[in-house]
Amino acid sequence: MKFTNFIFLALLLLVSCKEKNRYSNPCLWYNNANTMGEREFDVFYLIPTVVLDRIDTNGDTLHHANPLYEKDRELMRPSFELAQQIFGGDANFYSPYYSQITLESWRSDSLVESRFARSFADVRQAFNYYMEKVNNGRPFVLAGFSQGGKCVVELLKTLSPEQYRRMIAAYVVGYRITASDTLNYKQIKPAKGEVDIGVTICYNSMSHLEAACAALSPSAICINPLNWETNSNKAWLNDTVTVRVDNRHNVLLVEGFDSDSYYRPCLDYLFKRGNYHLQELPFYSKNLSKNVKLRFEAYKTHLLLRLTGQNSVRHYPISSLQHWSKSICAICWTMQQENLPLLPV
Repeated sequence: MKFTNFIFLALLLLVSCKEKNRYSNPCLWYNNANTMGEREFDVFYLIPTVVLDRIDTNGDTLHHANPLYEKDRELMRPSFELAQQIFGGDANFYSPYYSQITLESWRSDSLVESRFARSFADVRQAFNYYMEKVNNGRPFVLAGFSQGGKCVVELLKTLSPEQYRRMIAAYVVGYRITASDTLNYKQIKPAKGEVDIGVTICYNSMSHLEAACAALSPSAICINPLNWETNSNKAWLNDTVTVRVDNRHNVLLVEGFDSDSYYRPCLDYLFKRGNYHLQELPFYSKNLSKNVKLRFEAYKTHLLLRLTGQNSVRHYPISSLQHWSKSICAICWTMQQENLPLLPV
């Protein structure tokens, strides 16, 4: 009898340990993800590479960040803060600390792929916790820059149909989307304009093609975040700088800056003179902030039209929808109960 009780307790403990998600620890989130969001939609954001290789007390070289190591956390903080300013102005902003690979790991694709699995295991666990315990049925945006963009690409591949129906859009900034990604994963759809939903936004900026970063290219898709067009029309970033899509190589060509002002010799092995990778968010910050909100409004419009049986946004322009008293979560819930698809099939 005692032995049977021991076995039962051991199995109970095993199940309990298995079900424990480390991201229930609020210390692993930039903002405490255990607090319920008060806004109508969420942004789940993954930060870029900010840590370097370091030697531990045993003399071993560490190729991953430690999410609980204070020095690594301090290096990550500015990236969290910038992203929240850009993407979180109108949304509940959630972003995890994760075991990202170090900057040195990006010297070759083989190093990236051999080390990234550990990083993505953290990201996947954080996203699962967010979806199960925090999201509460709200629509959401996925966003990430650089290594964070790679994380978003991999997350897109794992989304269930129900999760994808609630995804407003995904922002893969400063990373690549391959032709294989778009062919093999129907949830990776290239953005074609300013307010399409359920799509992926992707771009990489440089002054000339020779400045492209091999680790981040080639990409099969690109959109201009100034005019939200995929053609080669120029858009003005300011009075002297233009940005256009090179449709052959799917990159943004930025003309008018002094590229020396943004060149970092210590990073030349990744970013040649004329590569604007480190400026992908600052250059287009206002455009990204505005676009996140516009896509959410388009998503909300789409849900309302589906719920009311309309088939054109002309019947309900975005500006006229503010009088609706239902929250977006309530609309999502209603459509799910009636088995109505949230996005076009």
